[in-house]
Amino acid sequence: MPAGLKALPFDDRNQRDFDEMTVLIRQGLESIRKSKALNPTQATLAKLAQCSRRTLSLRRWPIEQLKRIKDERRSREKDLHEESPNKSEIDQNRERQLIKQVRNYQDQNGRLFDQVQHLEEERSKSSLIISTLEQQVCGLTEEGQRLEKQLRMTKLGVIKDQGKYSTALV
Repeated sequence: MPAGLKALPFDDRNQRDFDEMTVLIRQGLESIRKSKALNPTQATLAKLAQCSRRTLSLRRWPIEQLKRIKDERRSREKDLHEESPNKSEIDQNRERQLIKQVRNYQDQNGRLFDQVQHLEEERSKSSLIISTLEQQVCGLTEEGQRLEKQLRMTKLGVIKDQGKYSTALV
């Protein structure tokens, strides 16, 4: 407080409010510096610091800091644009590589699809062959049983016939 001025009861409270606002303004400026999503404008800073743009203008230094942030961003953008042909070339090479990989994967996918289709056809054919063979086995089993029965009948007939002959001879 300047010499000769009398301290008023609310001076302490005003000083605390002033200091708290200074902290909020500094935090707002830091947020703007760190995030490109935040525009370096008085309106943005006023929202972050929860104060009016007039408060910022009366202090002056926050406005100067915003100008510095804008200049830094412009400078970075300029540097990036100067480097961009090189980055653009790198990006294009990377894109070409990715396109080659995608085409390679598409070719592999196509070949695998064809193999799956072929295997499914083979499985279908095999199922049909198995079914046909099972039917033939059943048919042959029945034929074998029929022939065995016929053979037994024939043997019985021969034995019966032989029995007639043997009794006839006696």
